[in-house]
Amino acid sequence: MAEEKNVKSGRLAGLKTEFNKIVWADPKDVSKQTTAVVAVSVVVAVIIIVLDAVINKGVNILVNL
Repeated sequence: MAEEKNVKSGRLAGLKTEFNKIVWADPKDVSKQTTAVVAVSVVVAVIIIVLDAVINKGVNILVNL
């Protein structure tokens, strides 16, 4: 039982050590990256909408032949 407690405390100590090694991003960097992700998402969405409209139009033309 005592050995199991030592193993658990050792794991927690290792977890705490690894957690302290994490380098958190600055809020300014997070803001820039968030803006970039949103912008790229909007561009990709517009491309998909345009492609969908073109393909839909093409299929409708082929069906009505």
